[in-house]
Order: sequence, then C-alpha cells, then structure tokens
Amino acid sequence: MQKSIAKNIFYKITLNFFNLVIPIIIGPYVYRTLGTDSIGSVKFAETIFNYFFIFASFGIYQYGIREISKVKNDPEKVSSLFTSLFVISFSTSILTFFAFLLTTYLNYQNHFIFPILLIFSLNFIFNIFFIEWLNEAYENYDFITIKTIIVKFIYIACLFYFVQSSDHYLEFTALLVMTNFLNNIISFIYMKRKVPFNFKSITIRPHLKPLFLVVIFSNANILYTQLDRFMLGHYINEQSVSFYVMSHQIMTIINAVLISIIQVAIPRLSFYSHENQESYLKLLKQISSAYLFILFPATIGMYVLSDIGVIVYGGSQFAEAGPVLAVFSFFMISIGLESILSNQVIYVNNKEKVLVYFIFSCGIINLMLNSILLYFDQFTAETAIMTTTIANFLLVALEYFYVRLKLKIKFQLFSLANIKYFLISLTFIPIAYIVKTSSFNIFIEFFLIIFICSAFYFLILFIMKDHILTMMFNKVKQRFVK
Repeated sequence: MQKSIAKNIFYKITLNFFNLVIPIIIGPYVYRTLGTDSIGSVKFAETIFNYFFIFASFGIYQYGIREISKVKNDPEKVSSLFTSLFVISFSTSILTFFAFLLTTYLNYQNHFIFPILLIFSLNFIFNIFFIEWLNEAYENYDFITIKTIIVKFIYIACLFYFVQSSDHYLEFTALLVMTNFLNNIISFIYMKRKVPFNFKSITIRPHLKPLFLVVIFSNANILYTQLDRFMLGHYINEQSVSFYVMSHQIMTIINAVLISIIQVAIPRLSFYSHENQESYLKLLKQISSAYLFILFPATIGMYVLSDIGVIVYGGSQFAEAGPVLAVFSFFMISIGLESILSNQVIYVNNKEKVLVYFIFSCGIINLMLNSILLYFDQFTAETAIMTTTIANFLLVALEYFYVRLKLKIKFQLFSLANIKYFLISLTFIPIAYIVKTSSFNIFIEFFLIIFICSAFYFLILFIMKDHILTMMFNKVKQRFVK
C-alpha cells in the first residue's frame, strides 16, 4: 500500500524544519564558543574527510532508493538487493577507512588538524550501518522524523555540556561523529527486523557501474563547494574557510527544508517513470511548482537579510561573511533548479551517465575559474562561491536543454506560472531597504523583515488565487476538519 505523498512531505518538512530550528538555536552558540579559527579548523578537516567519504558511501544512498523503490512490493527481491548493496557498502567503507588513515598519517601527522581527522575517521566504520536509503524507499518518513528528533536532542544536551570554549573543538568533532553513529545504528536495527539478509542470491558486479556513475553525479560538490573550501583552506587561511562554511551552512539549513519536497517524491517518481508516464509527468509538474513556490522567496529573503543574518547567527566577528551569504542566495537558486532536473527527471529515467559528463565538465570550469582568481590574487570566500554559482547555472542550462531536446519530456520548468514566484519575491528588496533605513535594533530588523515579506508574499498569491497556495490550504483544511 502506497503512503500519502502529502503525509510524507509533512513528515519530511517537519524533520527538516526541526533541523532548521536546531541549528538556528545552537549555531550561534557553536560559532561564538569555538570562534573563527577553531570552527575553521574543524570544517577544513571535514572537507578532507568528505573527499574520502564519497568513495565510502559509493552512491549507495541515491542508487538504493531508486532500485528498492522499483521492487519494494517483492520481499525476496528487496532482501537480495539490500544484502548486495550492504556488502558493497561494507567493503567500500573498510577500504576507504584504511586509505584515509594512511593518507592522514603521511600528510597531516604534524598538522593542527591531525587529531580532528582521526576522530572523523570513525565515520567510515559507522557508515557500515547506514541504511537510511532502505527506510526512504519504503517511505518511512514518520520513523525517520521521530528518530532524528530524539537523537538531535541528545546531541544538544551533550553539546552544551562538553563544548564550552574554543579549546573544545575535539569534543565538538566527537559529538558530530557520535550523532551520526546513533542515527545509523537505530535505523539499522529498525529495518533489519523487516528486511532480512539474503546472501544466497546476492549480485555485486551488475551494481558497480551504475553506482560509480551515481558517485560522480551525486557528489558534484567535489568540484564545486568542497573544492572551494579546500582551496580556501590550503591557499588562503582558515578564517576564510569559516566565513565560507558559515554562509554555506545557513544556506544548507534553509535548503534542507525546501529540498524535502523533492526528496520524498523520488521513490514515487521512480515507480511512475517505469509504470505510468502520465502520472509521472503530472506529479513532476506538481512537485516542481510546489518547490519553486517556496524556493524563490527563501532565496531572495536570504539575500536581503545576508548582511544582518550573519551577525545574528554568528556574532559580529562573522560580519565579513555577509557578502558571501548574499552570493550563496543565488547559488541556492541554481542548486534548487539543478535538483529538480537531475534527481526528478534525468536520474529517475536512468540517464545518470549523461549527468556525469555535465557535472564533470562544469566542475572543471569551476576549477579553472578558481585557478584564474588565485593566479591574479583575487581568490576569496566571496569570489569562490561566485565562480561556483556560474558553473552551476551552466549545469542547469545543459540539463534543461537535454531534458527538453533529447529526452523530449514536456516539462516546462521556467513557465510563467513558476517564474511569477520569483518576480513577486523581488519585492522583498525594497521592503527590506525601507526597514533597514529605520533605527531598529538588528534583531528587530531581522524578524520584522521576515514577517513583512512573508505576509506580503502570501497576500499577493492569495489575491491571485494561486493554485499551489490553494492546494496547500485545502490540504490543511481537510486535516483540520478530520
């Protein structure tokens, strides 16, 4: 029996809204307590770890959701596929663990970040138990939401107890790793009761090529934001990493809530793409419109609040991150559009090989632009995300033309019905300017801009009788009546 898409979106948004609120509450504490140098060191070490973790995870998450979704009504096939992917994940995690330890010892043994890297290395072992893709393929978003909220509360309690000064960066790193372990092991125990191992009919080789392709396209940040962070830490300084990372984290917090709409639809879209093209296209258009309905006001809102938002979040020591966050707002638009095209269209239609070429090509362009800036001594946190944004918009253009001209899918991402959300959101700029010219406290300005812009946006859409707003209102009304 299929679960309600609306219910899944509710749970996923609830989870990501919780993940939004928690960093807003504890983020300022972390950044103020650790400071620019300590947080920069942790995030620089995390960047190095992420390069290796790509090969440990090996694209199992995206591939597992898609493939399990296709056969989830057949318990025997699910068990066989689950076991096969688990064996692959176990092997890649262990191999990458030893490769990471060797590389860390040879290159960073005497470096300040060496102990941080050792703590992060435990994540390779804990990744063995990561089977959240199985949960999401079965659309168990209720369980995922409840579990994650409980684990987050444990994390918060430990954070305030163990991290109380800039010297506690190792404790902070350990908490990140242990939180990841708790999330993984709880899901593993929960799903193992429902889906047993079946080692008699496992298959390894058929999955390796598609997994390798998924590794490349699903880890585009190797040549995008991860590349920026590494180059800033290696060639500039750790403080610039902290400005970049904080801006990226603020964007990620907001985007995590928005991307829920896309994530919960992937299993259903994967099923429809092979069973019912008409239902697939209808759901694709509906989900995309709902996503852009909140993407555009969120990004323009982040842009107008960038200068005061970084101070509210990290304190005055992060004021220089304001222009970086402003550019990140445009980058957020690009990754939102790219997520729709890559995840909901190209990937679910089994065309990930084309994605690899597109992503790799645009990533190389980003690397070249960064190198040019570095050569002319113009490489900063702000210019780094500028080049990444340019590369990502080029990627969006390539994917969109491919969907329209090659796949011939009648999907108009840039229809007038969708673009109107962007045009209405542009009114936030004069609204924010008027509020900022008043002599308000910075915190009052921050929340006043959010309130006025949100109220104005929904009022305009209500007057226009927007179909997405009407649909959401009817869903809430039906639930309230029940």
